[in-house]
Amino acid sequence: MQIALKIAMVRNNVRQNRMVVDLGWDPAKLSRIVHEITPPTPRDRQAIADYLSLPESDLFSNQANTRGV
Repeated sequence: MQIALKIAMVRNNVRQNRMVVDLGWDPAKLSRIVHEITPPTPRDRQAIADYLSLPESDLFSNQANTRGV
């Protein structure tokens, strides 16, 4: 599980269902990212970081940004 991401969402009082609506994503997409079923693309990581107003590195430190996904 993307613990840093979940903690950031809780601290910012962001619900997954609201976030996906605001981002225009399928709800399953964020769930798969949070549960590490599907790695986020660089664009996904940036969108999440921008939404939470946090640096990408704070949210996805356990995931290399050079995965080429």
